[in-house]
Amino acid sequence: MAIFPQIIDQLQLKTIFVISNSLIEHEETTSHNVFFDYLPLLISNLLVVGFFLFFQRNSDIVKSEYKSHIAELEARSLRAQMNPHFIYNAINSVQSLMMLKGEKESNRYIGMLSKLLRFTLEMGDKEGITLEDEVEYLISYVELQQIRLDKDIQYKFHYSLKNPKEIYIINPMLLQPIVENSIIHGITPLRGSGKIEIFFTEKSGFLEVIIEDNGIGRKASQKRNANKKTHKSYATQILRERIDIYNYLKKQKMSFHMEDLNRKGVEAGTRSVIQIPFRSQRKIILNPKKLLS
Repeated sequence: MAIFPQIIDQLQLKTIFVISNSLIEHEETTSHNVFFDYLPLLISNLLVVGFFLFFQRNSDIVKSEYKSHIAELEARSLRAQMNPHFIYNAINSVQSLMMLKGEKESNRYIGMLSKLLRFTLEMGDKEGITLEDEVEYLISYVELQQIRLDKDIQYKFHYSLKNPKEIYIINPMLLQPIVENSIIHGITPLRGSGKIEIFFTEKSGFLEVIIEDNGIGRKASQKRNANKKTHKSYATQILRERIDIYNYLKKQKMSFHMEDLNRKGVEAGTRSVIQIPFRSQRKIILNPKKLLS
């Protein structure tokens, strides 16, 4: 009778061993199955993170390339304004002025040319200039071309602003190419006096600038350029490229378009419209005593 308890104990031990092994195998199998169940999710998450890091790095590279490109375009814009053809004609005009209009007019012309070239070089190193400086630059450019071309070019500025001109900061070398295009391709071949009007209107976060001329119009200018070899201006082309890159880099967008002016169905000049985002600066008074005078 004593052998039965021993057999029972052995059977219990074996049963416990089998059950424990089964439990261990079940846990291993379960954990193994769980791992394989979550494996696709883990891989997909890793892929998402990998793609995000890749595109983020690629986006940074593209932005860096665009910034380099816009710097190159600004340099091209600077060179376009100071192209050898323009400088040669500007300097060569001094001799004609001396003969036709005398020393006084020649000295005034040389002074304006020097001021314009110096201002152009200074703007090449700046990311922003005041609207006041931009207007002064445009005046110098128009007056220089007026003397060089020996042509009467009337100009007028209209302002609808909430603050003085020196408060507004805009990107440099945006308006001069438009004025250059008006003078070279619209007003120069025009019989009679030329006229340029520039309207500045402040809107929410940007300045709307409208430049109108009484030139021969775009269609007549295209026909004229096709029939004879004339100076080809890349100013507006570079301007459009600068605007495209600016819009890629900035949240506030810049826009530019040109349209024909018509009077009784006849072309009567060109209107250029550019919307420029601006930032404001506080007015700094260098000499407070001026307020008391």
